[in-house]
Amino acid sequence: MSNARKRPSKKRRKRRNFRVSPWVLLFIVGLAAILVYAWRTNPDIVQDVTNWVRNGWGDFFDNNEPIVIPDGEAIIHFIDVGQGDAVLIQTSNGNMLIDGGDIGLGDRVLAYLRFAGVSRFDYVIATHPHADHIGGLVDVINTLPIGTLIMPPVAHTTRIFERFLDAIENNGVNLREPIAGDRYALGEGGFTIIAPNSSGYANLNDYSVSLRFDFGANSFIFTGDAERISENEMIAAGHNLRADVLHIGHHGSHTSTTRNFLNAVRPNIAVISVGESNSHGHPHDVVMNRLNNADLRIYRTDHHGNITITTNGENLWVNYE
Repeated sequence: MSNARKRPSKKRRKRRNFRVSPWVLLFIVGLAAILVYAWRTNPDIVQDVTNWVRNGWGDFFDNNEPIVIPDGEAIIHFIDVGQGDAVLIQTSNGNMLIDGGDIGLGDRVLAYLRFAGVSRFDYVIATHPHADHIGGLVDVINTLPIGTLIMPPVAHTTRIFERFLDAIENNGVNLREPIAGDRYALGEGGFTIIAPNSSGYANLNDYSVSLRFDFGANSFIFTGDAERISENEMIAAGHNLRADVLHIGHHGSHTSTTRNFLNAVRPNIAVISVGESNSHGHPHDVVMNRLNNADLRIYRTDHHGNITITTNGENLWVNYE
C-alpha cells in the first residue's frame, strides 16, 4: 500500500485572504514621509545613505564635510582604540598624530581621520615600539603623507616593528630623533619634547617620547607608556610640567603617574586611553585613587568612547560619545 499523500482536490482548498495590519501600514506611511522630508531638506542624503550601505561607515564619513578648525582653536581627539593609544591634535593649519593603536586597528584610525577631515600630517609621534602604539601607524604611514615622524632610537624584535620600519622606508618619511627641550610649531600652537632624557633604559616604556603641547594659555602633557624612571627624570630636568590636561601614562598602570609626577603636573583633567575589561587590569586602583584624591575630572575611552577637548587658548570644552 502506498504511503504517498493524495493532493487535495481543488474543491477542498481554502482561499486565504492576505491582510496587512493597520500598524504596518502606519509605519510604512510614516517612514515614507520622513524620507520625503529628509530628501526635500537635503537632496544629498539619498546618495549618502547609498554610500553607507555600499561601503560602510568609513566611506560614509568620506562624504561628510570635513571638520573645519577655526583660527584660534585646536581640538585634541583621544581616539578610542581599545587597549592602546591614538591621539589626534588638530589646529587650523597643522595636524599631529601621537601613536596609532594596536595591530589591526589601522582601518578604525583611518576612518576617524577621514571623519575629522585629515589629509596629511605635519608630525607623527611614535612614542615607543610596542604594538599597541605603532600597530595602527603602519596603515597611516602607508595612506597619508607625513612631514616628520619622531621616534626614539630603540629597536624591538617583533614582526610589527619590522613592518613599521618598512612603511617608513617605502614612503620616504623624514625621521627625527626626540631630543628633550626641542620645540616645534604646530599651527598657532606648539609642542616641546620633555622625554626621554637619557638612554640605556632596561624597559622600552621609559624610551617613550613625552611632550607638552601648548595652545595659548592651555597645555597638555602626553607621556606614552613612560614609567617611574622617566617621570622622575622629567621632574629632575626642570621641564615645565604644569598642564591643564594629563594623558595618563601607560593606560593607568601602577608603574606610571607617580604621586610626585601628578603633583608636578597638577592637571584639572585626566584622560585614560584603555580597553574595556582588559587583561592587564588597567587602570589600576592605586592610580584611580590617586586621581580621585587629586579632585580632577577623569575621562576614560572604555567608558566615554572617543573623547575630544577643544581649546581656544583660554577655555576647554570636553565632548565624548
